[in-house]
Amino acid sequence: MERPHHLQTANQSLSSRLLGMGATAAILFLAIGGLVTALATGAIIKQMQEIKASVEREKTPPKPPPPPPVDMVQPPPPTAIVPQFTTTVEAPPPPVTTAPKPPPPPPRVAVAPTTLAPIMRTHTQPPYPTISQRLGEQGKSEIIVNINEQGNVTDCKVEKGSGSDRLDTAACEYVKAHWRWNPPTQEGKPVSASTRVSVIWNLKDAQ
Repeated sequence: MERPHHLQTANQSLSSRLLGMGATAAILFLAIGGLVTALATGAIIKQMQEIKASVEREKTPPKPPPPPPVDMVQPPPPTAIVPQFTTTVEAPPPPVTTAPKPPPPPPRVAVAPTTLAPIMRTHTQPPYPTISQRLGEQGKSEIIVNINEQGNVTDCKVEKGSGSDRLDTAACEYVKAHWRWNPPTQEGKPVSASTRVSVIWNLKDAQ
């Protein structure tokens, strides 16, 4: 027996509603599941990040705070001590000049020595003492004279008197003052000498 037409239509309408509700429920379920999944995934990621940050904080200890500044007087900078050196520069020695060698002396010629020689023009007769003439004194005064390198008489000594001291003294004084000699030489140089001389006193020669 066939159902009435209005029943079929009602059934079809109910079926369409149920299908629409089921589809809507399925969509809501999927949406809610996706939302829950997304929330769960975000929570997991956030939790992992927090765990990672916590681990990193544990690995890296916190830096201690800097110590408070200490009021200290800074020491002066070190001063470099420069040693003082005194350098003495010696003057260079004067140049050495070699003096020319003097020419060799001429060959020495042996010179024969000479003897004492009187200068006869000086050997004059001494004046006769006036008192000796009055007293008649006469004789020969033998005297020794010393002669220097210039031929002058430096000393006189009576070796043998005439018998009158007055005549002997007069003979020495006159010979020392007037008589001269050419002195002897040795190796070409004059040397002193001594000799004996005589002065004859004769009243015949008195003036």
